[in-house]
Amino acid sequence: MSVRKLAVAESLLALRWPGLLGTLLLLGGIGYGVGMLRPMHEETLAMQARALKSERLADAVRKGTKAAPQTAAGRREQFYAGLSEQQQVTQRVDGIYAAATAEGLVLMHGEYAGADLPKAGLARYRIVLPVKGTYGQVRRFIKTATATTPGLALDDLNLVRQNVADPQIEARVHLSLFLVKR
Repeated sequence: MSVRKLAVAESLLALRWPGLLGTLLLLGGIGYGVGMLRPMHEETLAMQARALKSERLADAVRKGTKAAPQTAAGRREQFYAGLSEQQQVTQRVDGIYAAATAEGLVLMHGEYAGADLPKAGLARYRIVLPVKGTYGQVRRFIKTATATTPGLALDDLNLVRQNVADPQIEARVHLSLFLVKR
């Protein structure tokens, strides 16, 4: 052991338990600073950056160089404007069937159930369509139907293949069609 280390060890032993306690408190404070305060400081810097970005956007809106962000009410109105009215349910279902026919899927009888969502001002139609075709046909049908029918959402999809080598599958496509009540 070198003379310097020996001197430090003797000095610490001379301090006894108060010195040990002080050393432990010092090390605990350093650990707290590294473990807790540093992440808080980084979070504070991130919040300051977001505040600066918001201030720049507000200045741009005041100067007229940028449009103001849309309010929640405006986004809701835009959402409702994109949906069809409840009276158009037959046209929307016909569009879903047209998408299936365009893909060459064999449609069996569908199951339909309607429900009102009075607080939202919407009507929800649950549609279950059993179809037969290839996996690619079913996938393209769902993609086309949801893209071309406003307010149509895929809820569930059940696929069954009778034989591993069989390219045909039987699928039960569960859809929800949301329409505006007027």
